Formats: sequence, C-alpha cells, structure tokens
Amino acid sequence: MDKHPKPQMGTNGDVIWQRVLAFFIDAIPIMAILGAPILIWTAFGDIGFFVASFIGFVAIFVYVFLLEGLYGYTPGKYMLGLVVVKSDGSNCTISASILRNLLWFVDQLPGFNLVAMVSILLTDDNQRVGDLVADTVVVRQQ
Repeated sequence: MDKHPKPQMGTNGDVIWQRVLAFFIDAIPIMAILGAPILIWTAFGDIGFFVASFIGFVAIFVYVFLLEGLYGYTPGKYMLGLVVVKSDGSNCTISASILRNLLWFVDQLPGFNLVAMVSILLTDDNQRVGDLVADTVVVRQQ
C-alpha cells in the first residue's frame, strides 16, 4: 500500500459510483467492529460492553480517520483505486480527514446518505459536505 499515491486530478466526477462502492466495502469491517461490543456485552455484561465499545471506537478512529490522513485512503478506496486529497492536489492531512469524516453525521441526513449524494451531484468538484468543509476531493490514483 502506497503512502499518499499520486492523485489523478480532475477525475472526481468520474468516481462517484466507486465512492459508493468503497463506502460499502469499508462498512463491512466497521460493522464487524461495532457489532463486537454487543456480542461481548451478552457474554461479559456492562463492563465488557463499555470496554469493547471503547476499543471499537478507537479501531474505527484508526480505520477511517488515520488511514485517510496518513495514507490518503481506506481499504475500500484503495481497492477501487481512489485517493482523498486536498482540493489543490496536496496530501490529505489527519486534521482534514477527521473533519471530513466527523461530518458524515450531516452527510447521512435524513438517512441513506441523502445529503452526501445530493451534495456530490450538485457541487462542481463532486464534494459531500465533509469534503467541502475539509477542502478535500476524492479522485483516482495515478
């Protein structure tokens, strides 16, 4: 896995469906990470649930926020040849990754990522709200 692969700028409009597929690919391990505390809760009670939940949230933080900030992609994006960069083509930073991903709470409203999809389709650079605030775009790797 290359650290910050070279972006192919100007391809952000061509990768909309790859972004959707990458989201679903990344959702598989994230759901497994979030599902683990429920299984542990049934076996070990409330303390086990809280410990497992904390570990799960740390794992998701690393999975999404740090991978995009340190490498420019999550495993789903990497598998589909996508990279997250700043809109000027420079590498995505950890702070930009955290900002763009915290705003998934807005992008997913009112459900099914509707705000994200409308924003991607209506903005010139095909950016969701998190991308607009963090000044990032998702493009193909070179």
